[in-house]
Amino acid sequence: MATTLPTMSTGVVAYFTDWTSGRYGPDAIPYDKVTHINYAFSLFDDQTWAPTITSGPILEQVVSRAHAKGAKVAVSIGGWTGSKYFSPMAASASHRASFISSTKAMVQQYGLDGIDLDWEYPGRTGMVCNVINKEQDALNFLTLLRELRDALGSDKFISLAVRVQPFDGPSGPLDNVRAYAEYLDFINIMAYDINGSWSSKTAPNAPLAASPEGGDPFSVLQSVQAWTSAGFPREKLVMGVPFYGRSLVTSQAPSANSMYTDFVKSVPQGDSDDAPWAEPCPGEVPVLSGQWKWKNLREQGILTSPTQAAGGWERHWDNQTQTPWLYNPSTHQFISYDDPQSLSAKVAAIKEQGLAGAMVWALNQDNGELIDTVARVRE
Repeated sequence: MATTLPTMSTGVVAYFTDWTSGRYGPDAIPYDKVTHINYAFSLFDDQTWAPTITSGPILEQVVSRAHAKGAKVAVSIGGWTGSKYFSPMAASASHRASFISSTKAMVQQYGLDGIDLDWEYPGRTGMVCNVINKEQDALNFLTLLRELRDALGSDKFISLAVRVQPFDGPSGPLDNVRAYAEYLDFINIMAYDINGSWSSKTAPNAPLAASPEGGDPFSVLQSVQAWTSAGFPREKLVMGVPFYGRSLVTSQAPSANSMYTDFVKSVPQGDSDDAPWAEPCPGEVPVLSGQWKWKNLREQGILTSPTQAAGGWERHWDNQTQTPWLYNPSTHQFISYDDPQSLSAKVAAIKEQGLAGAMVWALNQDNGELIDTVARVRE
């Protein structure tokens, strides 16, 4: 099977979000600093099972500009709100055939270099109204990948966006995923959203290493161990890093040398673009995300330089997780995020671990400072 990433530690895979293209369009993408662009998202329903693109002219621009600079483009199918019907599609031979034929037609229509599947998650609930089959999803996914590879051939790349652990089977994460690698060029590990409003304490969004002090036991390094221990080749692992952070309101002030403390369960407004939003599921109530894009941390004056906080905010650094965090004693707000310093540590780890490169979510969240740091993974 041909490997699209030419050598280990050379890939920079970047997600472009079509719904923010009014503010961050195809002309804003730093094509010379990325190797692969994943165009998010194509969606499909439970009637035709056919992935569709609603922003074709924008995709055409991205493909044209990327190819002129030697970068590759895939459409990413699914996402958090687009994974509702992956399970029933993968379970049916006829539904898979419809999905695959439409996907192949989309690749041909737009001159794509590959396809990225972002099923969140096989055998595990993502969005609350997703259909899942804990017993069969992972097996059916393997069948889907085999048939998709047969349809696309070896000259198109196939990638996945995956959790920090392998796909779930009836007894939890699979302990052997070697078979999947045969049909995949690489997988993008989403090593972020590790901690947040669902956690018991304030903790890092994207730790390089987990901390015994608090937070969930997942991290960049843990995810490499989890996937390689299950037989997935490290030279096909691409490590995902975030260009955003998450905020919470503490109920007890953290100490200067420890971010872990209790917080109020209602999520505060994040940056100036944050607005109440509800998952497209029955009975869901709109809530704030608490997300802060890196560019907004800089533009809204919370950070006057990559490492200098202002406006009542204090910047701290956590050595264990290699992440920065912000705290405002007046508003009791806490923000965990990534910056050039933490991303430099992640880039070094990607090289040390012999991985295939870095993935970023998402381009529109940056002011240029973070992609410059991540692009050094290719040096």
